[in-house]
Amino acid sequence: MNNRDTPFYVLIGLLSVQVAYGLYWAVYDVSARLGLWDSPELAIAFVQSLTLLQEVFFFSHVVMNCVALALTLAGRHWALPVFVVSFVFDRADWVIMGGNNVFSILVDVDTWALFSFTLQGAIIALLVYLRFEGRLR
Repeated sequence: MNNRDTPFYVLIGLLSVQVAYGLYWAVYDVSARLGLWDSPELAIAFVQSLTLLQEVFFFSHVVMNCVALALTLAGRHWALPVFVVSFVFDRADWVIMGGNNVFSILVDVDTWALFSFTLQGAIIALLVYLRFEGRLR
């Protein structure tokens, strides 16, 4: 590995964290639907607090993160627009989730939102950098 490769490998690492982060929340969501939570009442309340549009945004975001990682590993420039759309879907999900009192009880929304936003900003910056550097074609 040389210095030219470092941003690429950092990007792969950050995208991998982003994919794992999205899959974590997807398992959280699906486990509530399957009744796997310790508190069935809380799981039901959580599921009922979600809208179809929000779920479409969220699961589209998770899938697009996986696609962006695959495109990046393949060296394709399409990783940038795919990830930007994923980012927009995630922000829309967070805006909708901001009014969800059940979710706010379950998790520290501000901390997770800051983590997510910072991670995604770094990924977008690296995707832009590598695109203009010619590493993603």
